[in-house]
Parts: sequence; structure tokens; C-alpha cells
Amino acid sequence: MKVLKSIVLLLVLANVGFYLYTHGIAMPAASPPPAAAAGAGAPAPAGKPAASAAAASAASAAPKLAARCVSIGPFVELADSNHAQSTLRGAGYLPRQRSAESEVADGLLVYLAMPTSAPAVVQLRRKLRAAGIADAPDVPGPGDAIVISLGAYSDQPHAQARVNALRQQGFQPLTLERKRSGLVFWLDVDLKPSDPELNPAELHGEAVHGPALEVRDCPAAVAGAADASVAASAAP
Repeated sequence: MKVLKSIVLLLVLANVGFYLYTHGIAMPAASPPPAAAAGAGAPAPAGKPAASAAAASAASAAPKLAARCVSIGPFVELADSNHAQSTLRGAGYLPRQRSAESEVADGLLVYLAMPTSAPAVVQLRRKLRAAGIADAPDVPGPGDAIVISLGAYSDQPHAQARVNALRQQGFQPLTLERKRSGLVFWLDVDLKPSDPELNPAELHGEAVHGPALEVRDCPAAVAGAADASVAASAAP
């Protein structure tokens, strides 16, 4: 009888222990951990940046198109440079005028090559006087060689007319473009990637002075200053 009671007691204790195990110990393990219950406040796992960080990274990696600086010139006359500057501003650009020392055209020399022998020089001078050309001084020509000047002209049409007249008189004149050191003007313009190429022919005034205009990249110092200005204006 005592043995039977002992067996019953052991079975009861076993049932109680099993109940406590399944209901007292297993349940806490099944509950969500505090970090998981925190939800949106928990930090993202390593290697998986949050959406805002990913967006910022993508924005910083996006290519930034820079402006291109071009120089238009050279303008020999300040009035021509000012006219072109007004034209560019009317088209929505912001040109910056600068001056620079350069060789500029100083007219055209019409001349005869100097003969190599003294008798030939005398004969040529007699021929010039016979044609009514008394004013024919010796002047420096190409490579500083001495030549016989038959006139200096400020533009090509007048120089060509003189050449044609001399050829009809039996001479073989040549022309030489003379240059001097002088001040010229350039217009620096920042072009956005979407801007069309500038046409320098549209920037001359009614009267064309000096050589044909050209468009070239800005000097390094000017282009660097323009890039710094663009970067400063784009900074938050």
C-alpha cells in the first residue's frame, strides 16, 4: 500500500514538473527579444544602410556636369569688344572682358624685292621713276631684309588695288602683313553643357576691325577661377 502511494506521489510530481517546464520555462523563450520588439527604432544590420543613407550616397555619386569656359577674340578695338559683350548679354550670357598684350595687325606693306646686284638696283630705280613712282624708300621687309616700299595700307582691298596697278606697269610687287605689339581684348564666357557653340561671326560690329575672331578655351588661370566660382555658387 505504501509502495502504491509512493508511485502515485512520484507521478503527481512528474506531472507538476512537466507542467512547470512547458508553461514556465518554454514560454519566455518563445517571446520576441526586446531588440525585435523595438521595431523601427532598432539600427539596421551591418552592410545594409538605411534608405536615407543609400539615397545620399547615390546623390553624391551622381556625375556633376561642369561649365566650360571659352574665350572670344581678339578684339583690337575696345568699341568692338563692348558691342560683342552687349550682344552676348542680350543672348543670356555673362561675358567677362579682359585685356592682354599681343601682336596685332598694323597694315599691309606693298613692296619690291631688292635686287642682289648694284647695277640691277640702279636699273629698277630708273624704271620706277619712269613709271612716276618717286617715293620708294628702302624699308625692312620679311626677315628684316631690306626691300623697296611702294606703299603701306590699312586694309586688304586698298593694298590689292595698288598691287594690280603696279602689275599693269610691269612690276612684280609683293605684300607683307605688318604687326606691332599692342593691347587686345577678349571676352570669357562660361558655357553650360546644354549651350550651343558660339559663332564669332555674329559678334562683329558693322565695321570690322582687326583679324577674324576665334573661339578658344580660356587660359588656365581664367578657367580655374570660373570653376571655383561655379563650385561656390553650387555649395549649400
